[in-house]
Amino acid sequence: MNPLLQVKLRFDNEKNKQQPGARNLRANAETTTDKIDSLIESLRAVLRFYRDNRRITRDIMIDINYNDIIAKSNRVKALLKPSRRNINDTIVGARFSDAPDGEENHIITHYVDEGTIESTINELVLTRAFLDARLGGKATTINFTEPNSNINYDGFNLSKAKLRDIVIDCSVVDSFAVPHISAIPDKDKFLITFYKSELPLSLLLEKLKIDNILYTTYGDDTISVTKELFEVINKKVPYMISMISTDLSQVKLNDLIPQVPKEKIIIPPPANEPVIGVIDTLFDESVYFSEWVDNVDYLNDIERTMTDMNQREHGTQVTSIIVDGPRMNPWLDDGCGRFRVRHFGVCSERISTARLVKKIKEIVDKNPDIHVWNLSLGTEDEVSKNFVSYDAAALDEIQSKKNVIFVVSGTNDNRTEKKGIIRVGSPADSINSLVVNSVRRDGRPASYSREGNILSFYNKPDVSYYGGDYDDKIVAYSPYGSEGVSGTSFAAPWISRKMCYLIDIMGMSKEVAKALIIDAAAGWDYKLTGASSRSILGYGIVPIDIRKIVETESDEIRFVLYGTSEAYRTTNYAIPVPKDKDNKYPYIARAALCYFPKCSRSQGVDYTNLELSLQFGRIKADGKIDDINQNVQEDSDSRTDERQSRKEFRKWDNTKFISCLLRKNRAIKSYDERLWGISVTKKDRLNSQLQETLNFGVVITLKEINGVNRIDDFIKACTLRGWIVNRINVQNKLDVYASSQEEIHFE
Repeated sequence: MNPLLQVKLRFDNEKNKQQPGARNLRANAETTTDKIDSLIESLRAVLRFYRDNRRITRDIMIDINYNDIIAKSNRVKALLKPSRRNINDTIVGARFSDAPDGEENHIITHYVDEGTIESTINELVLTRAFLDARLGGKATTINFTEPNSNINYDGFNLSKAKLRDIVIDCSVVDSFAVPHISAIPDKDKFLITFYKSELPLSLLLEKLKIDNILYTTYGDDTISVTKELFEVINKKVPYMISMISTDLSQVKLNDLIPQVPKEKIIIPPPANEPVIGVIDTLFDESVYFSEWVDNVDYLNDIERTMTDMNQREHGTQVTSIIVDGPRMNPWLDDGCGRFRVRHFGVCSERISTARLVKKIKEIVDKNPDIHVWNLSLGTEDEVSKNFVSYDAAALDEIQSKKNVIFVVSGTNDNRTEKKGIIRVGSPADSINSLVVNSVRRDGRPASYSREGNILSFYNKPDVSYYGGDYDDKIVAYSPYGSEGVSGTSFAAPWISRKMCYLIDIMGMSKEVAKALIIDAAAGWDYKLTGASSRSILGYGIVPIDIRKIVETESDEIRFVLYGTSEAYRTTNYAIPVPKDKDNKYPYIARAALCYFPKCSRSQGVDYTNLELSLQFGRIKADGKIDDINQNVQEDSDSRTDERQSRKEFRKWDNTKFISCLLRKNRAIKSYDERLWGISVTKKDRLNSQLQETLNFGVVITLKEINGVNRIDDFIKACTLRGWIVNRINVQNKLDVYASSQEEIHFE
């Protein structure tokens, strides 16, 4: 076996030197006078609606219904553009149309003044006249392509650039409409999130004559209401409601049969083992491992009077796996040892989602020494296809700001009659969290499995692990003794153990640790799995033994990189991958990238603010990277559209996994003695984000196709370049951690 390597190389920062070309209609797109007539009528219908219904805001909420999933660069530039303002500054939300998966289109909501809409109508009328007089009523790509663009633009009171922009905008827009909520959960209590306007939330509700004793406010745009109050608000201002979701997180408690007497188990007392945070139901201090658990009852007085204090099974079971799981399940011995737990009991069986979020924020703030948090609470309801849930967004915000990671259970399908697979429940739609689904001992998905993806393409769940099934249970410990259990709640703690081991014992950053887990689950076979399998298993099943993650086969070189994206592109073009005697590269390769971006829930499906794109491969003669995943998004002549970029290259996803498959057992050529390179490219959605730095972790694996061990050659070549290369030795890391935790007594 070869050790995992940590390579501290130097990254360079490059500015974006590409200049955007002239705008044009996309291939096969067109704009006709009939299309413009339709857009004019839909704008007039929006104005009629607001004039017929009392408007309480200064300006108007309006949807642009696009005819595709649209890239930021292809959004409208002229339609609905206010004077002296960037049109992107008027965006308050984004969602997808109600269409089957793979056929959905963007709907982007803007907040603009009435005068801007009227001005847009007038400009469309003039553009229609131009189209009719100069282009025979229809514009296509060829009309604006040199040398065929000798069109007379005079006589229409609009500049050439304005006319072209409007024609191009019209080619990507289906219609305009008044925003509304199309799907309403059948629940008694809701969380309502409003679009942002000039009105503070309290003033908005005051204008609606909603008594403040009827709702609870969370943040500056969300309230918790009953179904009756929601119907009142939806009747008065349907266009102001951005999102609606259930306000209930819960766990499905097992039907337990007490075992009397409980078995007498003795384990060593805790020493200086690392601590994992658990946020769950209450913990029972009578169990044999309670000395390993710092138990914190996080119920307030009102909650305590309403709580069945006997409902401590779930939280105790989750914590038992973290502390002593391998003893109870020898076949799942991961080699990580035991962990201490700081257990926060926040509920018995169910809790308001908004209350849970408030508690999580308080708990994490007060416990900065904990880096890994296990959360096995979730909702029964499916997450929305159009926005991230309130609690998931809160977890994402915490992880983007603090040095913590949440390991979240993928939630269970507890329906008595199962008709098809349902999407995961919140907070398993948290983008930054490590979300875990469950499999049986033979690797098949558990019978209660739910599926992603999130917001149509984010790869959730991330990974899968062994969580038992109704006829294939694993063992956990409850207040009544050892019990057979099953559920994603009991798969997640095993991954929390591995993450804590990598971060607190091995000294990895959370970005690198998450990338290692993803890479180990995906392996060399990920590209061979089908889409349906990925939506349930994520990147795959994480190996049981931690050594399968921190060591590799003798014919493989696996190394980790940690960096910070400070500019448009972060690069290194001198990775010295060893060659064979024929001056060729006898490898297949794979790489995993993870980062924790800031997100904007108010932007709906356009959720992550920053995107890092990964390229890795040989350096070609022109100095560019021959990417192993054939990622051509950055090429100036690229024809990839937004839908393809999201599907094939995971654009906007904060986890990237790329690999090349071995099709022929042949080494690949080198380009003029050039080396290998890595490039991490940053893009932003909100105009001002590129100046922000963003940490990332990368795991790269090279497999020698002839079985030769070339790790020493690689280490030597890196050292000659002045880079620091550390062999990650498991026993050495354990010794260092133990020494660092020793108490020093001064005499």
